This record gives sequence, structure tokens and C-alpha cells, in this order.
Amino acid sequence: MNFKIAKKEFLDALTLSSRAISSTTPLPSLSGIKITVNEDSLELVSSDSNISIKTVVKNEEDKNALVIEEKGELVLDARFLLEIVRKIDSDMISVETVDGTLVKIYGGNSEFKVNGMDVFEYPMISFDINKENSFRIETADFNKLIDQTSFACSDKETRPVLTGVNLKASEGKLVANATDSYRLASKTLAIDEKQNFNITVPSKYLNEICHAIVNEKEVEIAIDNQKISFLFNDSIVETRLLDDEFPDISRLIPASFLQKLTVSAKELSRAVDRTSFIKADGKNTIKMSIDPEKIELTSTNQTMLSSFEKIAVISYEGSPLEISCSGKYLQDALKAVDSDVVTINFSGELKPMVIRKEDDDSLIQLISPVRTYR
Repeated sequence: MNFKIAKKEFLDALTLSSRAISSTTPLPSLSGIKITVNEDSLELVSSDSNISIKTVVKNEEDKNALVIEEKGELVLDARFLLEIVRKIDSDMISVETVDGTLVKIYGGNSEFKVNGMDVFEYPMISFDINKENSFRIETADFNKLIDQTSFACSDKETRPVLTGVNLKASEGKLVANATDSYRLASKTLAIDEKQNFNITVPSKYLNEICHAIVNEKEVEIAIDNQKISFLFNDSIVETRLLDDEFPDISRLIPASFLQKLTVSAKELSRAVDRTSFIKADGKNTIKMSIDPEKIELTSTNQTMLSSFEKIAVISYEGSPLEISCSGKYLQDALKAVDSDVVTINFSGELKPMVIRKEDDDSLIQLISPVRTYR
């Protein structure tokens, strides 16, 4: 194996590949990146057995960013390789097998030698793509879809399916749902009408994928029974799916409401932030007393530490209401809605509240209330 590559091209490819590297893996070889040098391209493969990435750097004459001297393949420790490439002060970097799995990496006045691993120790990863069930989507739209929902996933493995975002496509709509049983985030996007699927993807890996594709204008998404794949710029990122059936969230959303509050999202968020730092039993529960003129927010704990905030409302319909909820959940929902003004619909003090952007039903944030006795 012997090649010369532009530092920027190599660093970009390694940075992408490193997103699939886990610090804890049962297979030592998965701590490395498999590098395959072909006649006219360089292929990097990385995986932690849950998320896998393949990226290709092509030998393009007009760029002159890659020069192949000798074909070969080897697995090199991802952490060391990425750090070495970052530190070499040279526009071009040379990588050369010296003896067996010993590799010399050099450029400018720097030279490093690293012991690699044989490719036979690395698991086979197929990267088979189901092109018949694929569609294209604007990257910004997809990233926002995940950003506005994934935070509501559970961080506990007691119900693994709730640690993922459910993606459901039918009738030209893609709906993303996430819930931890106490809150719900749901976002709808328009997509290709031919698509029809219902899958759940681990939120941890979806967030890594969003970071990986952030600089792309568009991404192609392909789906099969066991994985979801993202194709962009000579790269493939794929992750496994969660097997369990995602709960039917439609029954969680109240069919009708008794009260409707319209309020400045920024003012409410700031008031919640100042109030909810006081924790009782490890939870930052706040109580809201709402009437047509104002919202009063209070929070107390067993040591009698307390806080009080009052803000004006834009409008309020219905009878006065007292309701308690998690301050963190309310702040997360307000941030996700990303609007100057929000509407919050209530169905009573013990029924879930629904938060929306005014005149926009594509995004729903739902929070279950907390019963308080003070």
C-alpha cells in the first residue's frame, strides 16, 4: 500500500469515518478504519457494528489530490491516524506500508510509524443499497426534522424502541415521532408520494448522521428491513433499525381542548429558566397559574427554597388554569418550536398540553402534566 493524498481531502474523509468509531467495542479491529487503496481511488470503511460508514476519495486528474503508487489494504487505529494527519504540517501526506502491517505516514518535516491490523480481522460490511426504495430530501429539511424530535426520545434502555425516532412515510408525507412516554415530539414533511414505510432509527445514530451530512445540500435515503442508508458525495452512512413496534402516538394527542394560550416563546422560556433550576426529588417541576392577563410560575422544594415569575400573555381563551410540568421538558419544546410566538392548548390540569407554532400544524410538542400536592 502506497499513496499520496492532499491533507484536506484525507482529513475530511477521516473525520467523517471517525463518526462510526466507538471508544468501547468488543472487536479490537473496529477501533480502526479499514483503508483500501484501489487503482484509481481510496476507500475508507468504519463501523461500531451499529452505524457503518464508507467514504471514497477518487483519483481525479483535475484536482491532483490523490496519487496511487501501490494498491493494498490495511486497518489503522482511527484515533492515532486522525491525530497524526491533523498534526502533519504539509499540504500533501504520504502513506506507505514498510513491513507487513507497519505503516509510515509522512509529510513536510514529520514522519510517523504506526502498527496496523490485518484486514482479515475486520468484519465484512456489505453496504448493499436498496435503490428501489429510496428518495431524495433536502439535507436542511431532514436535519431540522430530527433536531425538532430526537430530544424527546428516551435515554433508558427499558423500552429500547423509545430510544429511537419513528419515521413513517405514506401519502406523500414523512412523519417523525419521538417519545419517552412523558412527552412527544412530532414533525411532518412532504416527500415523494411513492414512499411507504414505518421504521424506527436509534436517535444516537441519527444525530451522528445529521452531523455527517450537514454540509451537503441534498441526501438520498434508502430503506430496507434491517437498516437505513444515507448516500451523499461518494459516501454511504448506514445504521441498523430498532425491531420493536413503535407505540401508536395518535391516542396521546387530545381530540379537543378547553383552554388556549398564546404567549411570547422567548419570555416564557426565560421565565421557566429562572424558575426551574430549583429541584425537588431531582426534578425541576414548575407550577403555572394562567388567566387572561398573566402566567404566574412557581417552584419550591422540601428545603422551602422557592421562586416566582410573572409574565403577560398575548391572549388566553377559557377558564383560569393551574397546571404543573417539567421545566426542562417545557424549555426543550419551546426551543424545538423555534418561533417568536407559540400557542399552548390545554384540556385540563391533568391532561397533556400541546405546544405549536402559530398557524403551523406540521410540528407538535406534547408534554404530560405532573401531579403536585402543594
